[in-house]
Amino acid sequence: MDPDELPARALSRAFRRVLAALTLAVAAALPGAAVAGTSFIPIPEIVTDPNEGNTFGLLGVVLFTDEKDEIRYMFAPDATYNDTKGFYPTLRFFGYPTATRRYSVVAGKSTTKDEDYEAEYVDRGLWGGRAFIRAFALHERDSTERFFGFGNDSDEDDETNFTGVNTTAIATPGVWVWTHVNLSYRMRIRRYEVQRGQVDSLPFVGTPEAPRVARDPDLRDTTVHWAHQVAIAYDTRDEPDIPRKGMLALLYTEAADRALGSSTSFVKFGAEWRNFIPMRPWRNPILALRALTDYTSGSKATPFWERSSLGGRRSLRGFGGDRFIDFNRTVATAELRTRVYQRKLFGVNAEIEVAPFLEAGQVFKHVTESPIDDLHVTYGVGFRGIVRPQIVGIVDVGAGSEGAAIFTGVNYPF
Repeated sequence: MDPDELPARALSRAFRRVLAALTLAVAAALPGAAVAGTSFIPIPEIVTDPNEGNTFGLLGVVLFTDEKDEIRYMFAPDATYNDTKGFYPTLRFFGYPTATRRYSVVAGKSTTKDEDYEAEYVDRGLWGGRAFIRAFALHERDSTERFFGFGNDSDEDDETNFTGVNTTAIATPGVWVWTHVNLSYRMRIRRYEVQRGQVDSLPFVGTPEAPRVARDPDLRDTTVHWAHQVAIAYDTRDEPDIPRKGMLALLYTEAADRALGSSTSFVKFGAEWRNFIPMRPWRNPILALRALTDYTSGSKATPFWERSSLGGRRSLRGFGGDRFIDFNRTVATAELRTRVYQRKLFGVNAEIEVAPFLEAGQVFKHVTESPIDDLHVTYGVGFRGIVRPQIVGIVDVGAGSEGAAIFTGVNYPF
């Protein structure tokens, strides 16, 4: 059978045959003293993404715990099938050696042209807890990307498709200068290339067949940007990954310049505010609030992948990824994160959370324009599986003016 034509049922059979062997191989490679037990959680995957379409698969989560039943490692391979991307197996490994240090490795390759390779390392305990660092590297090829043109009123009829090839490396060191105030510097090197996509029903971005707003030949250029960001943050959250109370306020500025080797020059600046408010003394439910604004100052040559965007699983969850693009954006979100179930499952202390949410945001071209006069609104509900202090698996179902979307992944949207 052609791998591109494998149905979801065949994926499940193949997945079960290899999962046991993979788990044994991973367990054999781990330090024996750090692992006291294992737990297995099978999770069906059903995703409806406006860009990718329907995806079906199976995710197998293997948790390796220590003698305190705390998670030290997580192995999470999955196998999915999508009409556009084909059969897409992915291996994920997460390590949590200490309360302040973690790392992860992700490797996935479809039977067509899509691929995803990621590595991340985070340490919040440097210099006796006074400093931190994050390092991240990514190479991704996504053949279902969309571009509708610029502006908050970009038309669905102007939809085009392309493959985005994104190679990025990021290093972010930081230091706490006061009890709740930190300064950080981020260096980002990004190479982005546009190739022909795999959605045959849509024109390729930048070609004569594409709508006028998406016909600019510059959209097909390959760009490299070396950007530098400085940020100051005020952070009183009780936990960085699964906060139950506290606030985060962030101000940043970022710049890239042709004189330093970037394809184009731009300056970005913005602010973000998050607040987590327990509605009861035992911290359930929690009202999670976010508001952010981002501004980009650059010429018309600034590529759309370096401008501000809305849409996807982290903003306006009723739209596909990067549905609205322009120089500037604003977005506000409210979630009521409510724990509805808590007990020991699969050998770990697990929680189930339901979170109805409401979001509003817009993009706009000029800094003098109103950031709230033409808002797009989405609403929906999130379902989350939580193993404290660091693991969150999400399924978010959102709806907006162009229909509904279902997103899955790890970590909260904010």
